[in-house]
Amino acid sequence: MQESTTKIFLVDDDDIDAMSFERALIKSGLNFTFTHATNANDALEQIKAGVFDCVFLDYQLPGIDGLALLKKMREQGVTAPIAVMTSQGDEKIAVEMMKAGAFDYFPKAEVNAENIRKVINTGLRLNEVQRQKEIAEAQLKENNDKLNTILESTRALIFSLDSKLNYTAFNTVFKSTLEQLYKVSPALGNSFIDDVILEKDKALFNECISKCLKGEHLIVTEELGDPDNGSIYYDLNFNSIVDEKGKVKGVAVYGQDITVRKQAEREILEAKFEAERVAKAKSEFLSNMSHEIRTPMNAIIGLSELLLKEKLTDKQHENMRSIKYSADNLLVIINDILDFSKIESGKIEFEEVNFDIFLKVQEIKKTFIFKAEEKGITLKFRVDENIPQFLVGDPFRLNQILLNLLSNAVKFTNNGTVTLSLSLLEDRSDDVVIKFDVIDTGIGIPKDKLASVFESYTQAYTDITRRFGGTGLGLAITRQLVTMQQGEITLDSEAGKGTTFTVKLAFQKGVAETVASPDEAIADLLEKRDFGGMPVLLVEDNVMNQFVANQVLELWNIKVDFAMNGLEATDKLKENDYALVLMDLQMPVMSGYEATAFIRDKTNRLKNPDIPIIALTADAFPETKKKVIEAGMNDFVTKPLEQTDLYTKIKLHALKFVKA
Repeated sequence: MQESTTKIFLVDDDDIDAMSFERALIKSGLNFTFTHATNANDALEQIKAGVFDCVFLDYQLPGIDGLALLKKMREQGVTAPIAVMTSQGDEKIAVEMMKAGAFDYFPKAEVNAENIRKVINTGLRLNEVQRQKEIAEAQLKENNDKLNTILESTRALIFSLDSKLNYTAFNTVFKSTLEQLYKVSPALGNSFIDDVILEKDKALFNECISKCLKGEHLIVTEELGDPDNGSIYYDLNFNSIVDEKGKVKGVAVYGQDITVRKQAEREILEAKFEAERVAKAKSEFLSNMSHEIRTPMNAIIGLSELLLKEKLTDKQHENMRSIKYSADNLLVIINDILDFSKIESGKIEFEEVNFDIFLKVQEIKKTFIFKAEEKGITLKFRVDENIPQFLVGDPFRLNQILLNLLSNAVKFTNNGTVTLSLSLLEDRSDDVVIKFDVIDTGIGIPKDKLASVFESYTQAYTDITRRFGGTGLGLAITRQLVTMQQGEITLDSEAGKGTTFTVKLAFQKGVAETVASPDEAIADLLEKRDFGGMPVLLVEDNVMNQFVANQVLELWNIKVDFAMNGLEATDKLKENDYALVLMDLQMPVMSGYEATAFIRDKTNRLKNPDIPIIALTADAFPETKKKVIEAGMNDFVTKPLEQTDLYTKIKLHALKFVKA
């Protein structure tokens, strides 16, 4: 027997996501036909032209969103099961979609062959149940004169009552169901309510029948019977029976067994809970992995930087540069994996802060100038003078986007130029739209690979990783960061001639900032990175990390005292005066969080409960950074320690001590 073909309809304006969806369908093993619409108008036309077995609807669409389109489809009488896809992970959206008639939703990150197959099979089961229900209801309405035949032919339970709630008719299914649920056998003329022995069910029927006798039509979904002894889920349809004068003289009840559908819904819910549990476990694993990897990386990178400042032979210096370069590359890979995981789990947060876009470009230029000189290529930076100097947005994520694109451009360009160009596209009353072009004269990308370069773990050439390194996640992360800010990223490339990436992002207009400088003596002291013997307590259980940090801090004329855990730190803070505390988070005996809580509690009578505390964390997840601040610490530095970042944070929080 030939397998039936399932007609699948996808509404998604993103061609890349549509291609990924179709590939997942192909891998699912289902026999299907696939139709794709990119906007609401096309979708509604396609719905008019054909009947589909299952519809997949993207939430974010041009013109109207997925919720509005879903409502229009239902208004047009579309009964096919509709599943919603969203990249936002917003539970409120899911609730609204389910209320409007969707049977399931899932994030685009979960689009794979197994999940698609499960959703489609569930949708088909629901469609079949719905189809059977509609057939039964149509038969009941159209063949009222053949009621007895219908009563015995349908698999649904059907019964009718008079105004006193006595039986006037029922079918065999109803009789067997009543016997199963309540251990009673109905008889014409007897009271239906007397047969319903469970109080929860009796209350339900009393309420619904009472309303129906007043002319209301009700449809309710309820679990009938004792859950411990075999209950059944029913869609119950209560209809008024009226005489020739329009007076209600009784009630007809039609019940469809939806236990299978409920079981399917329960399985979907359990699967979602399991997916959330797995996602949480993965996040915790990555957090621990981040800490475990970053701790030795801190020592490798820190010692490499220190040794490069020593008097070494040319050979030793070259070897140390190689170690430092390899360690930096490994750190980039670690950061890519962690960033991708955060995006997948929806844990990326965007700041709204005032920043200087011109200064940001200068910082980015300094980052690449030495690498460009080393490769013998020219760096060009062009900034439209009409762009406001101060903008409001997330400078860290903008920096990440541009660094990813420029890093690729420099990596894949062996001669010629790499250009970063900023242009003002739109200037509105409160905000602006800026176009960022990253242009290179590098190896380029073949036309047939352009559509896939933004996919995870994908490289344009099969030997890219071997020749140039990288995880294949940089562009996938960049695209997600752009789209999550309602921006747009495109590319144009030709093999052997270079590549242009274009990013369009909107920013609120900012306000000009003036930073008050410290007095001249203090500024001179800090610029020399000389803290004049300032005492600092370093709380760190890893001896190698202690060694590396001490080497750096001694260069800045800081007197370091050590504590192996939070408990030792609190004992030292009772007896000694320090300018600030550098606090590791994960330590035996007492963690950094516990130690901070003890220090901030003024009832513990430490010398300075308000002492600045800077967290040293190998966990780069945003929730950890948020937790650090909520715990009462003043700031944080991520391991491996970047000397300029550490120096800047110490300078900021130790300024009062230096002045004193």
